[in-house]
Amino acid sequence: MKNNFVIATHNTFKADEIQKILRFYHQWGEIYTDKLPHQHFPSESTTNYQENATKKAIFISQQLPEANVIADDSGLELAAFPTKYGVQTARELAVEVPDGQLNRYLIQLVNGKSRKFTMKTTIALAVNGHVSNIARGELTGVIASEERGTNSTGFDRILIPDGEDQTLAEMSRPKRISYLHRARAVKNLLDQLGEVK
Repeated sequence: MKNNFVIATHNTFKADEIQKILRFYHQWGEIYTDKLPHQHFPSESTTNYQENATKKAIFISQQLPEANVIADDSGLELAAFPTKYGVQTARELAVEVPDGQLNRYLIQLVNGKSRKFTMKTTIALAVNGHVSNIARGELTGVIASEERGTNSTGFDRILIPDGEDQTLAEMSRPKRISYLHRARAVKNLLDQLGEVK
């Protein structure tokens, strides 16, 4: 059965990625602003993925009580810098890399150090103002020494999953989706809902 999900985010790139992942699993998603005016989300935690995802999902779900509202929080964790990034990845990198050249910055940051990374996503599903499911996805691997691949953009051009020699952006779409931390979280959610056979 196809589920319709409302995605509680202001990040249009994230919403687009989640929509593509949902379609891959024969589900459907739309960003919440297709149904509501732009909202001001509650302030986010600086330490907890689940808390941030839950706050956003509940907030929009209270206004769209009949909808399946999903929200995610994601982050990059680096073995070489265990106290950096994580839940605050987007906020910290926005300050550190004002020109937006994130891949170049991260390649230089880990140069001569451990290149190991973990990408984490937590998704909360809320219905009628209450969270019904929490799902998680994770990807571990190493950061490449240069950007590679044209099949995807962003961090996908520098992230090499454990056991692989290609970046995510060098992989075919089905193979890449099997690795993406956000896709793994979506699949975990759909598994909980009995939607992935």
